Amino acid sequence: MIAGASGFVGTHLRNRLQDDFNIRALTRSSAVTKQPSDQSNTNWHQCDLYSLPKVAEAMEGCDYGIYLVHSMAPSSRLVQASFEDTDLLLADNFIRAAEAAGLKHIIYLGGLMPEDVNNLSPHLKSRREVEHVLRSSTVTVTVLRAGLIVGPGGSSFRMLINLVRRLPLMILPAWTRSMTHSIDIENVCEAFELCLSDAELPGGCYDLAGHEPLTYRALILNTGKLIGKRVHTLDVPGNFFGLSKRWVSVFGNVSMDLASPLLESLRHDLKATPNSLLEKLTPRLISFDESIKRSIDPEGKPHTNPRSATKSSDARTVKKLCKVLSVQRMRLNSEIDAHEISREYGRWLTKAFRGLLRVEQADDSVIRFVLIGGFSLLELTPTPYTIADKRRCAFYISGGILSRKVEPMGRLEFRVFPRLNCLVASIHGYSPTLPWILYRHTQAIIHLMVMRSFAKHLEKLSIINPPQAAQPNP
Repeated sequence: MIAGASGFVGTHLRNRLQDDFNIRALTRSSAVTKQPSDQSNTNWHQCDLYSLPKVAEAMEGCDYGIYLVHSMAPSSRLVQASFEDTDLLLADNFIRAAEAAGLKHIIYLGGLMPEDVNNLSPHLKSRREVEHVLRSSTVTVTVLRAGLIVGPGGSSFRMLINLVRRLPLMILPAWTRSMTHSIDIENVCEAFELCLSDAELPGGCYDLAGHEPLTYRALILNTGKLIGKRVHTLDVPGNFFGLSKRWVSVFGNVSMDLASPLLESLRHDLKATPNSLLEKLTPRLISFDESIKRSIDPEGKPHTNPRSATKSSDARTVKKLCKVLSVQRMRLNSEIDAHEISREYGRWLTKAFRGLLRVEQADDSVIRFVLIGGFSLLELTPTPYTIADKRRCAFYISGGILSRKVEPMGRLEFRVFPRLNCLVASIHGYSPTLPWILYRHTQAIIHLMVMRSFAKHLEKLSIINPPQAAQPNP
């Protein structure tokens, strides 16, 4: 099973593995699943990775899992969340489902890490956090770490080529002088193959590198030579990330959602550490010059991303559905489970909005947010999957005058991450009844303010009720 199967790495990997495996390819795109496929052993499966039951269902019968997911691109019309928090939720869903489905082995593709991991960029911090979450279960997890992956359709490489082709003068801030290790997409796919076939490799963490380590400045100059474009440069002190993100987004033809975290990661030197997997790959490594030639057309233009064909269709679908994704991470230092947090949320709301709003829980455990006058704003029905789970408490948004009845139903969830000392409160797939413009400027803003106030309330509770120290055995 490949999560993220329709992306750059996923597409190359499917082509590489199709002769040896039956592949269940997961994607959030309905347009991708409707496209004709010439791979008879690939079964496309549209899956909402924010839904733990859907992920578990998609994994049934699979032996191996490949995790290529990141959440930098928006998946809902309104996203009130950072990619770090959504990545955390998605990874936790994936590993929980994998453990329940009995997968034998998972391979995760993350990013190269600098020597000093105490001051990581948000992107690299998130990649490392995902590693820890995936490796927190009983399933064998192998981690592959890569820097810039060069190949036909790669977003990061396409950004590099477009900058070289379009800018007559390249202003190079300090981040362009950081070292990085790049590698060809075919060698990345070989690394996956080896981890699936070599009994000595599963469970390890391996840095990947196929080319000599270069600064981003050197990558730009070398790429210019290979495509016959003379690059004029001007070195400047300082990183100027705010300005850099914008000109890289415009001239590199990538979204700010992608450009921003990638550029901030380039303030680190990212070099691969020698390891047993790299030793096995070394005889077959593709050179930088050959990687560039394989990734461009005769005119020196980058090949299109595999998702380009469905990108506009997916964007129209997201806009038409008018759904909301809202994820907030909150500090939590006390020993309190997710179900108690959900009850505390109801108590706090009733007290905070005394006389205007109250939260009621019926005998069947259905929760209603009742406005003065008896109007039920929202109705929450507990999902059957979280009753015995102390770390996770989820509800279907099943009714109320502020929620449209859609299938699948939206969900409100509280999830505790004890090792990270945090709680993640989230809303997935919620469809409001208010006209979209009115919702964006009223209810959406109020929800965000309420969750931030609740986060402050939880911090006070953590101070009042600190975690109890473990008692030694007599």
